Amino acid sequence: MVTFIAVLVALASFTAVQAPQAGAAPPRLDTSSWDKYEAPFRLAGPIYYVGTQELAAFLVSSPQGHILIDGGIPGAAAVIEKSIRDLGFKPEDIRILLTTQAHFDHVGTHAHFKKLSGATVQAMIGDDKLLRDGGKSDYLFGGAPENAFPRVAVDRVLKDGDIVTIGGARITARHTPGHTPGSTTYEMTVNEGGRDYKVVFAASTTVNPGTRLVTNPSYPTILEDFQKTFRVLESLQPDIFVSGHASFFNLKAKRAKMNPESPAAAFVDPEGYRALLAEKKKAFEALVAKEESSR
Repeated sequence: MVTFIAVLVALASFTAVQAPQAGAAPPRLDTSSWDKYEAPFRLAGPIYYVGTQELAAFLVSSPQGHILIDGGIPGAAAVIEKSIRDLGFKPEDIRILLTTQAHFDHVGTHAHFKKLSGATVQAMIGDDKLLRDGGKSDYLFGGAPENAFPRVAVDRVLKDGDIVTIGGARITARHTPGHTPGSTTYEMTVNEGGRDYKVVFAASTTVNPGTRLVTNPSYPTILEDFQKTFRVLESLQPDIFVSGHASFFNLKAKRAKMNPESPAAAFVDPEGYRALLAEKKKAFEALVAKEESSR
């Protein structure tokens, strides 16, 4: 199930993002399963799962080249390459690299795939700086070298509502800040068996330990950004939702009941989306209340 999603915010909100603050305590993460091979498969229409057992990555295919959404940790490059080739595609044919968030566990292979394919890196305003400096300016992880990733040039800076296209694929980028200043949700419609499905690639709404929302906030507009994010999320009505972590959208269970000839049906889960959104919003509001009570 998903921890991720959306909000439109003014450009001015991100020009004031601060450098990592002294005393921040970024979480130490268990990444042991993050580079483990997961057999790739078609998820819906032209969308293919090419991620690892835990870190999701998605190839959106077209005859004119492909879009890769998210890319795992730096050490997962060979695994993702294998998955793409196992499906009969060539990673050299990737033309666009996107991400839901500029953290090391989602953009760690961007530099690798850009070098391999010559793809353009397209990133939302607020995360473009993080990609260019390898995460050093991240408000939480910037002081943790183990969470850095290879720097990569950004060819197009996206704004809320921008459209990313290649071949027949048309993806709308939604500015979804909070988890990172440029966290992004992508929306597209795909056809499977004569039916259209609305698909959301959801950006994270998780508030990582060490993040400050109210008192001495991690960046000036972080509280408002998360609040707007939940409002936008509540306005979305996906048939299928996925995210950067496989466990967040229950990949294992959904895949177990999937018909490979018509896979989309197993991933239709609007009720799960609503339930998870309510759960994440409740957790966020509890953190805000806790900070406010200690002021």
